[in-house]
Amino acid sequence: MSSSSRKIWDRPWGYPEGFIVAAGVVFAGILLQLTTGKINPFLFAYPVNVLIGALFITALLLIHFIFKNNKTVRWLSGVYSTLPAIVILLILCVILGFTPQSSHTAEEGQLPIDFFSTLGWYQLTTSWPFILICFYLLTILGFTILKRTTHKQAWRDIGFYLNHLGLFIALLGGILGSADLMRITMTVSEGNAEWRGTTNKGEIIEMPLAIQLDSFVIEEYEPKLVVIDSQTGRILPESKPETYMYEGVGSKTQLAGISIEVTDYLPNAAIFRDSTHSNVVPMLMEGATTAIKVTATPEGVNQPVEGWISNGSYLFPYKVLQIDEKRSLAMPPQEVKKYSSSVTLYTEEGHTENAVIEVNKPLSVNNWMIYQYSYDDSKGKYSDTSVFELVYDPWLKIVYSGIFMLLTGAIFLFVAGPVRKSIEEEELEEIKSDKIKA
Repeated sequence: MSSSSRKIWDRPWGYPEGFIVAAGVVFAGILLQLTTGKINPFLFAYPVNVLIGALFITALLLIHFIFKNNKTVRWLSGVYSTLPAIVILLILCVILGFTPQSSHTAEEGQLPIDFFSTLGWYQLTTSWPFILICFYLLTILGFTILKRTTHKQAWRDIGFYLNHLGLFIALLGGILGSADLMRITMTVSEGNAEWRGTTNKGEIIEMPLAIQLDSFVIEEYEPKLVVIDSQTGRILPESKPETYMYEGVGSKTQLAGISIEVTDYLPNAAIFRDSTHSNVVPMLMEGATTAIKVTATPEGVNQPVEGWISNGSYLFPYKVLQIDEKRSLAMPPQEVKKYSSSVTLYTEEGHTENAVIEVNKPLSVNNWMIYQYSYDDSKGKYSDTSVFELVYDPWLKIVYSGIFMLLTGAIFLFVAGPVRKSIEEEELEEIKSDKIKA
């Protein structure tokens, strides 16, 4: 061994050794990824994940109490191991953010065929490098918390324990709980109840709850008008497409060099066509479309063009107004403002609940979160079918508890103010002591 290498690994270890160890953990994960492939989370579902968590915590406790004076164990609870581990984990998180991620249930044929797929980058959270570096950081956190218990306690340590223990609980709960996470979709028709769901693999399973769709409502924004190229259908001008949102009968606007005046409006209309003409009439029934009558005058033309425009529906075709040989006035499909489902929920325990489920306003039942996922796009606002996503995550409360502890600790430290002696200063004193003993 050369003198330079002996100098690097002289105890106590510092940042260079910290980065070497953290990178070594990731390298070991890469070797496992190349030889065994990605981790199958379902193999670690309950009760295996609970057993792994219990064994991990037990091992930390045993190592701490038996080898707490060991220099390696003490180094693992210090800043020189912590910061490199965090940096390496952040690098993997950057890769996670810039790489398109696929579900852990995606098969090999559904992923891109390249070197990054072999490394597990497209399913990074179930790859060996990511899991190993997380457990390495958990080990450091665990030893840091246990090491602090041997110090002289003060009331300011409350913030330390809340911060570190909260992060430990949230990270461990998130890793172990991912094996129990289930995502189920359920399609329910209006007036009917459904208790079967579909998994990511297309399997139909019976659920411990049933959803009855009482009503489904879609709210749309006001219709828009655009000028399109009659040949390509592209909105003009192509360099900067222009749109006009309906503001009322009598309103005027300019679109792509065409003066437009709205002369009539039918929020519920029917379109009837024969071989030469089409008629737009009011119709208050399902399948009605939106129609706007306009007068359009192109620049440099004295003769205006008048007619109806409609975005159509599943029952009636759309209708455009021909302006000239190259341009037409059209109405794109109306954008959805909000859609919601009024439901009656039934559980196996006999519980019944009436609720309204909207996008970003899910319903929580036991360990299930029910989200408004989709609807029948072919019928648009007349859809009588709602699609829900049911997410089962029994570990979510544990993760939230850790996050709550972490935030509470941060607030506590902010209110308590700075401490006279930081943990880093205490570690430096221990390092000096080790050097003197050596």
